[in-house]
Amino acid sequence: MKKYKARIFIRLRESVSDAAGNAVMANVNKVAPDINVSRLRINKIIELLCEAESEEKAKEQLDILSDRLFANVVIEDWEYDLLEVGSHFPDSAF
Repeated sequence: MKKYKARIFIRLRESVSDAAGNAVMANVNKVAPDINVSRLRINKIIELLCEAESEEKAKEQLDILSDRLFANVVIEDWEYDLLEVGSHFPDSAF
């Protein structure tokens, strides 16, 4: 078994209004008046460590998890990075 670190990025689709992002955007200039923020959206990142027999199997399982559990595929898109970290990668470095 090989050990992998994955980061799954989940974003609202462009056509979907981001209520939380809009609320934060309304207050950005009050909190940080010296920058000009023109666009803001709030997204999710899920990080996990896993073991799989191969990179292909890890990707297959991450596809299933992302489609069925992590993202609402009606309104969100997802992508991920997968890195083989080796058996000595400490969980504390996660």
